[in-house]
Amino acid sequence: MQDDTAALFDRASSAYDRAGPQVFASYGRRLVELAHISRGMRVLDVATGKGAILFPAARQVGPPGRVLGVDLSMGMLRATTADLRAGGGPPVELSQMDAGRLALTDASFDRVLCGHAIFFFPDAVKEFYRVLRPGGQAGITIISRGCFDWLMQALEPYQPPHSSENKEPDDLAVDTPDGLQRLLKRAGFDDLQISAEATDFIYASDDEWWSMLWTIGVRSTLERMDATTLGRFRADLFRQMQAFHQADGVHILFRVLFAFGVKGQ
Repeated sequence: MQDDTAALFDRASSAYDRAGPQVFASYGRRLVELAHISRGMRVLDVATGKGAILFPAARQVGPPGRVLGVDLSMGMLRATTADLRAGGGPPVELSQMDAGRLALTDASFDRVLCGHAIFFFPDAVKEFYRVLRPGGQAGITIISRGCFDWLMQALEPYQPPHSSENKEPDDLAVDTPDGLQRLLKRAGFDDLQISAEATDFIYASDDEWWSMLWTIGVRSTLERMDATTLGRFRADLFRQMQAFHQADGVHILFRVLFAFGVKGQ
């Protein structure tokens, strides 16, 4: 499963968060803002992707601090390294690492942040807790359950039957406030804070949204469709998206949860 996930994002890495508005970069900046990162802090960004959290965190900590981005996908790490070489940017460290088995010492970071990836490795919050210093804080973002029900409903006729064995228990639903709270509490975190924000992102066209879909997890579903089925799904999806059209583009509402927990002293 981990190899499949890494390979998926290897294939998506070049275009990741580059099709349409930079949604992940926007929420990365917001997570860093809410995490109250200050100069000199040590920050770990888990599933760093193209640096949505990494770069704003590095700008906040400055030269005295340390920012490390880890990801299972070497494709993402190579793409982020290429971006750094091309455009400069604040000094950061990058390393390939499994979120569930962080090759890092205990109590070595002031903040551990993770953007839009915790559903891939929910048990990794125990590792977040381990590598945080006492008084350190973990911060997580995730798309809220129900946000893209319309997309899942459009996909449903084109997917194989769901197995009840793979259904996630409700108490582990990390895309809900209650699920996130339970997840962090079980790992040992205190002072839990869960909030939600909604943002209207504007895509230039249906085609731009379609390009974006190939850069996220749903890509694995699209890749399993043959050319005829994929064409039918695309046409059905575009018909549904007519409801989101406005004069300045295609308006897609994102609802995102922000979750924070503190490691006790």
